[in-house]
Amino acid sequence: MGLIMVARRQPIFVEPLDLLNIAANTQLPGQPAGNVGRHEFIGLTWRTDGSVLPWARGTFDGARAVDFFAIIAANAGPGTQYRLRLGATQAQVDGDAAPYDSGAKVFIDPAIVSDDGLYHSHLELGVAVLATWWRLDIVAHAGPFETAGLVLGKALSPARFYDRDYEHGIEPLDSLTINRFAVPDATDGYVLRTLGMTLSWLSEDEHELYIAPMLRRLGSTKVVYCCFDPAPSIYRQTRTYLGWLSRAPFAKGVAKPRTVSMEISIRSLI
Repeated sequence: MGLIMVARRQPIFVEPLDLLNIAANTQLPGQPAGNVGRHEFIGLTWRTDGSVLPWARGTFDGARAVDFFAIIAANAGPGTQYRLRLGATQAQVDGDAAPYDSGAKVFIDPAIVSDDGLYHSHLELGVAVLATWWRLDIVAHAGPFETAGLVLGKALSPARFYDRDYEHGIEPLDSLTINRFAVPDATDGYVLRTLGMTLSWLSEDEHELYIAPMLRRLGSTKVVYCCFDPAPSIYRQTRTYLGWLSRAPFAKGVAKPRTVSMEISIRSLI
């Protein structure tokens, strides 16, 4: 059977909103629902006991525009489904009157089999919704549910594609030394995935109004979500990144006036 080719799209970047006042109907000791907002600690997860279908809800730090949602590194199965609601009050997101209600969404879409059993979701709302409260319901799932994080925010996407010399790689945090008798001394460690690209055709408006302000807020310590190719292909999972900027990006002038080039690289936790 041949693969179905899907047209590529420009990358999207999302600065995850802070998730506050998180509550849930089920959580295990040491793995509370509050962990879904700790984006920089991928090892801290929310895990349920499996006795009921879980939900979690919380607030932003005020009314925020949201047009993107993702669930990160979850033990989803072929039948797992979720529902996202956004609103101005807790009553709205707990009921059926939320300004935004995704309805039931298939988690693993397109269907693939992950080598580590963990999957990311991907939901573009289409239009931005101004919300103060959010609620996630897992409406279908077998057994305990576990996820490393939720990403809600406003997606940014350049109008033009990256240069052709983009890079996908790894940064091993383990180490290996070999002594003079050829005896290895290995220290285990996490292996980060890395992404590098050059956006050579950013317009003045894209840079000044969107990209540069986001980069200033991220600095060195805050993580950014990036889907290198948001098109609904079987590769979208492996083209999803969440991590820190490897180096501070800066804009460089190019031949075309009022256009800049910027190199972006990410050290990803997922």
